[in-house]
Amino acid sequence: MRPDGRLLVVDPSLLDRQRTASVLEAVGYEVVQADNLADAGELLARAAPGSLRAVITELHFPAGDVFDLIRQMRSDPAWSGTPLLVVTSPPPIPLVVELVAAGVNTIVSKPWSVAVLLRRLKESLDECSQEAAAGRVSWNLVEYVRRELKRADRSRSHLSLMVLHLPPGLAEAQVPGLIQSIARNLRESDLVARIGPRQVAIVLPETEAEGAEAVVRRLESVLGPVRVGTAVYPTEAADADLLLRLARERAGEALQFA
Repeated sequence: MRPDGRLLVVDPSLLDRQRTASVLEAVGYEVVQADNLADAGELLARAAPGSLRAVITELHFPAGDVFDLIRQMRSDPAWSGTPLLVVTSPPPIPLVVELVAAGVNTIVSKPWSVAVLLRRLKESLDECSQEAAAGRVSWNLVEYVRRELKRADRSRSHLSLMVLHLPPGLAEAQVPGLIQSIARNLRESDLVARIGPRQVAIVLPETEAEGAEAVVRRLESVLGPVRVGTAVYPTEAADADLLLRLARERAGEALQFA
């Protein structure tokens, strides 16, 4: 099966950047390119969560420090669990330790072969997917919502947070497919995340109560009746913790009276 998804390649060398991109595109990935760290950081700040499956970056740049990019990713709940690969000439052991400690998933030594690059990428994607499936992600929903609330404040917009109960008869093996089905019916800027054994959270930026109700109707047309609770910022709750608690309480009421 051919892989898919978008990857970010960051490299100051046009030749190296295009070679990496061509290899990844040949196996089915869509590639976004940046030739400097500032542009890469800006792209990550604006990109929708989950819209990039991995970041592959050169270690050395004429301007800036790649560790700033690493810290930006690992401190941002939207990207803290995203695979990060560094491509460089074989580094000394102390630098390898420093990169791994900072949050780099793997280091690909130059000159790399196509097989090695693709294998390291697959290993990193598989590792991060397993951690996410097991609930071992390095960010939590409240941290992510706080990030989005700051954006809502800057743009003077609303945000809706929904908590949806998974159908009681749904087998565990079917849960990832259901979550993907939910995500396909939402915008790229929306987030779908499993937050418990039988609960899924949906974060809808720039969405008021009416928009959230429209999302519920859309999901019901695909999934059938859903048990969901919704809370809207800033009209109903002023912070992330209260927003999540209110949505969970309403989801519980919907389940109780189903």
